[in-house]
Amino acid sequence: MLSAAGLVDVRVDAQRRIYALRPAPLQELEVWLEKYRRLWEGNFQRLDALLDELKTEELKTKEKKRARAKR
Repeated sequence: MLSAAGLVDVRVDAQRRIYALRPAPLQELEVWLEKYRRLWEGNFQRLDALLDELKTEELKTKEKKRARAKR
């Protein structure tokens, strides 16, 4: 599969097959993936911020309930 996809070169040595990685196709893939990586990193950063905000609000709510219960 890797050979058919052009990701490796294969050299036959008697009964063995020697595989060598071809980095060029993987570098092309890296360039193509980069825009999606940036998009998802931004989305995950916004999600982290939202989760932090929700956690802070939840802690504040719990503290208020504890304060009321102590009265």
